[in-house]
Parts: sequence; C-alpha cells; structure tokens
Amino acid sequence: MNNNNKDKSDLSRLNKVTTAIGDSYASLGGINHLEGPNLPSKKEVALLVKSLSSLLFPGFYEEGDSNRSHLNAYILAHCTHVLESVTNLAHKSLKHDCKEGFKCVRSEGDCWSDASEIAYKLLEEIPVIREVLCKDIEAAYNGDPAASNFFEIVLSYPTVQAIMVYRLAHVLSEHKVPFIPRMMSEYIHEKTGVDIHPGASIGPSFFIDHGTGVVIGSTAVIGSNVKLYQHVTLGALSLSNVNRIRKDGKKRHPTVEDNVTIYSGATILGGDTVIGQGATIGGNVWLTRSVPPNTAVTFDSPYLIFRSKEKVEKHVIDYQI
Repeated sequence: MNNNNKDKSDLSRLNKVTTAIGDSYASLGGINHLEGPNLPSKKEVALLVKSLSSLLFPGFYEEGDSNRSHLNAYILAHCTHVLESVTNLAHKSLKHDCKEGFKCVRSEGDCWSDASEIAYKLLEEIPVIREVLCKDIEAAYNGDPAASNFFEIVLSYPTVQAIMVYRLAHVLSEHKVPFIPRMMSEYIHEKTGVDIHPGASIGPSFFIDHGTGVVIGSTAVIGSNVKLYQHVTLGALSLSNVNRIRKDGKKRHPTVEDNVTIYSGATILGGDTVIGQGATIGGNVWLTRSVPPNTAVTFDSPYLIFRSKEKVEKHVIDYQI
C-alpha cells in the first residue's frame, strides 16, 4: 500500500472511531459543559481546598513568607478568593440540580443568591473549624510520641490534612451542596489514602494514626477523643438493593462513642452497631455487634473476646455482609 492509500485508510478509520465515540455520547450522555449546566471541575475544587487550607493555617500550605503586619490583607485576599470560588462552584452545582430530570426549586436569581449565602456560611464557620482542628492537632500530639511539636503535625501529617478537609466539606454537606463536598473528600483521599465521607459526624479531638486505608462511611457517628489506626473501616453491613437503601436514607454505618480506640485492620459494620464509651477494639477484629462501654475486644480465632472489669465473654465471629 502506497502512502496516499494508507493516509486515506487511516483517515477513514479515524472517522469511524470519531463517529462511534460521538454515538456513545448521544446514547449514554455524560458530557459536561455540553449536557446542561456546567459542573464543577476537579482543578477548581483542588484550588479551593488549597485556599481554604491557607486560610485555616496561614503559611503552612503555601510558598512564600507570611507577614503579621499584612495579616488582614492576607485574610481578606483568601476570603475573597474563597467567596468567589465557593459561590461559583455552588452555583454550578445547584443549577445542575435544576436541569431536566431534577426537581427545580430555585429561579436563576435564587440559585446565585443561595450559592453566595453558602459561601458566606462556610467563611463564617472558619473560626469554629479552626478551634476544633486545634483540638484534633492536640489529640495527634498527645496520641503520637513520635510527634515533636504542633508545627510538625500541621506540616507533615496527612491524616490531619484529611480531617481538616473533612471538616470543611462537612459544612458544605450540611448545607446540601451537591458534588463539591464529595469532590473535596475524594481530592484529599487521593493524596492521603484516608477516605472520610463528608456526611459523617465526627466530634473534636479526633486522631487517625498513620491513616492509610481508613474508611469512614457517610452515616457514621464518631464522638469526642476517638483514635483510629490504619486500615480501620466503619462501614455498612450490606450493599444489596442499593436503590432502596439510598431511598430510605437509613443509618448504615456504626456509632463510635467518646474515648474509644480502634486498632489497625478492624472492620466495624452496621448502622445499629454501637461502640460504647471508653471501649478498645483490637487489631483485625471484625464486628457486626455492639460493644458495651469500657470493654476491650480482641480476636482469637474463631472467637471475639469481650473483656471488661466485670466479665470475659467469647463470641463466635459473625461474618455477615
């Protein structure tokens, strides 16, 4: 085959590929920018997370020197950027919910006003979030003898960054903002290996040591002064009939009360599962039942050993899923 014939053959083949891909768009949908209102981009969300991080802890997550004499200007600049960014992203997200197939409850003007109000609400929560994060950092310092000081924790602990982004995303989740909270949590999940759904409820003084592989589900409830190690899962019991589960909106993930420690590899499942105050869950434990307060649970195959001051019990592990 000469070059001219090969060029024609390649062009014909490329045209067929182009047509086939275009047909898949027409039949399957899923074209952002072209199919209804524009959606937030991952790049925009990443920039928002970085700006919010700098607002929470100036000088820790950016290059360049901070100057206290210019602090007000610094805060104003970041607040302005966050206000514009969140308003824009929230507007895109809310507007998308009003496209065909979604119940539209806002006019265009209301959509923008609501987005702006959400941005202000997030900014107004920054002092409160900072106060809680300082307790989280203190918990990390008290819980990890390898930590030299608070500055090292803020600068280098990926789990602290994951908790920080969770607390920001949780505020947006509470205001029913579509897309953005989950995009924020997945952005930091990619970077840290810690997967905290923004819908989870987590009290202050929360510390995750090491962190890789930790999963906290959307309806999990965690109290104060709780410590998790790596590869801990607070998950749901079953994924059968997902559409019904989604519609019912029932609590699917465990409740962990105050002052609980959960060691590496533990899997705790179920919306009715409650880990009582002061309990300790050992490594590689599989739990689908509640644990009384001040009880230590360890694994000795095929049993779970429940040990408290009053008694010791053995339970055969129930691998229900």
